[in-house]
Amino acid sequence: MKWRWAILRHALHRELLPAEEGPGLIILGVFVGLFTGVGALLFQYLIALLHNLFFQGRWSIYYNEHLPSVPAAWGPWMILVPVLGALLVTILVQRVAAEVEGAGVSQVMEAVHTDGGRMRPIVALLRPVATALTLGSGGSAGREGPAMQFGAAIGAFMGHLFPMSDKRRIHLVGCGVGAGIAAVFNAPLGGWFLAMEVIVPDWRPWTVLSTLVATVSATWMTETGLGNFHLLAYVPTKAISGSLILPVFALLGILTGLMSFLFIQMLTWTEQISKQYLPNPYLRHMSGMLLVGLTLYGLFVFTGHYYLIGGSYFAISEILTGQLHLVGFLILLLILKGIATSLTIGTGGSGGIFSPSLFIGAAIGAGAGYLADALLGWHGSVPLFAMCGMAGMVGATTGALLSAPVMVVELTNNYHILLPAMVTTLTAFALRRVFLEQSIYTYPLFKKGLDIPENHYVVQEKVPTNGSSGKQ
Repeated sequence: MKWRWAILRHALHRELLPAEEGPGLIILGVFVGLFTGVGALLFQYLIALLHNLFFQGRWSIYYNEHLPSVPAAWGPWMILVPVLGALLVTILVQRVAAEVEGAGVSQVMEAVHTDGGRMRPIVALLRPVATALTLGSGGSAGREGPAMQFGAAIGAFMGHLFPMSDKRRIHLVGCGVGAGIAAVFNAPLGGWFLAMEVIVPDWRPWTVLSTLVATVSATWMTETGLGNFHLLAYVPTKAISGSLILPVFALLGILTGLMSFLFIQMLTWTEQISKQYLPNPYLRHMSGMLLVGLTLYGLFVFTGHYYLIGGSYFAISEILTGQLHLVGFLILLLILKGIATSLTIGTGGSGGIFSPSLFIGAAIGAGAGYLADALLGWHGSVPLFAMCGMAGMVGATTGALLSAPVMVVELTNNYHILLPAMVTTLTAFALRRVFLEQSIYTYPLFKKGLDIPENHYVVQEKVPTNGSSGKQ
């Protein structure tokens, strides 16, 4: 049987995948996208199942994150639900696969720049489980980073099945990253942009095409299972014109750039301080999630909603539709979201940074929108400011300069916001770079001694060898 499989692999490599660049790369991109899309569907159902088990004690795969979470069946004892999830996640991290800790994208970048894109196949199985445990038990994080790492592991596994160079394997890892975020956000164009600017430093035609077919294939799979959805509520926005539009949104970019810098530092400080004073990984993560549980319960007692669970998509939709309109409360929520996410990820959890950045940016933007309404008379502009704040916060935090405004457009189905969103993102990105050159993905690697640049806009001619820093 082994020799038959070897002959099949050799035949596929010789006949279908004959060159480093060509139709073979497109074929592999399609398969990476399809498998990643299926995985994203299963990942979504697993999060729903665990959320219902942890909070309601019932078996169900129905969980609409656009609606408020049903109150936990355990009353005040729900404070311990995130602690239980933390225990299970830490067991996976410490005993099976350390790669499933954190946001996931940093691990992908490290594999690309130091090991030719090689990743252990077990990551593709355990990363969704670890993240589903974190999010299902009430952790404050997103699905997108782990989905990108899952997709990257699929691409790396393809590189294991078929003999290929490190350069081609890195291309497939990039295909998986783009497919992962495209699948969970239903954003094929934004996923493609993110993969091309953050992971794949190569803009040649076959690389561009293979990454694009991967994101389209993954999106097609999730739309087949979930329908043609938009992750956030569609809110018509009022177009604004005039000489003040670009300066005002540049000011919004300054606000989101400063908040991005603070968010990155908060996450970093939480990780450093918790490791210093709580060296035991079990005690560290369980203590962090106990604080998250107390915060969730306190919010529920005073507001009737949890707000901070997962990516907080319900809260973002409430901001966009004007249901959350008290500026003081918005400021409180964005502070609590930053703290809860830092505790979730910084103490040892598994989850993404992208969605929390969306929430923080929406809160900042909405606050600025209410101020613009009062001072400039821009009535009905709050959703526009919130969406641009989302783009600015995500672009500055993750380094996704091009893809952040595109992805927010796809998430909200408001294509006319692109210009102010781009101005906000450019300003936020530039200001964050003034204070900190690394993004939230590259900063952990920089502290480990890997000087990996956050963006690549040049054709890669040589893949770094194992053990090199990857600095261009």
